[in-house]
Amino acid sequence: MAPEVVNRKNPGYGLAADIWSLGCTVLEMLTRQFPYSHLENPMQVLFQIGKGEPPAVPNTLSEDARNFINHCLQVDPSTRPTATQLLEHPFVKQTLPSSSGSASPLNLGRRL
Repeated sequence: MAPEVVNRKNPGYGLAADIWSLGCTVLEMLTRQFPYSHLENPMQVLFQIGKGEPPAVPNTLSEDARNFINHCLQVDPSTRPTATQLLEHPFVKQTLPSSSGSASPLNLGRRL
């Protein structure tokens, strides 16, 4: 849930909130951990989001992956990229090597 949704501030829910959710989803897929997984309960998560603290993005991810996620997780919804802009991001546009067995789910997070 995006900060502007948690705080019920203008613009509230909108397309920018979906971009925040995309960032959280990509982060979870690459790390295999929920964002804010170090917190004990959902209320603590909402409190952190409401304070404007995005989830930590580990340095073990590639620079392109970190950059993509961090762009999605901008606290100010007006500074988040649009879906069209994200489609042009190097993280999305990169070509993965052909299947060689090295692209298992366990290795993707480090490469991407």
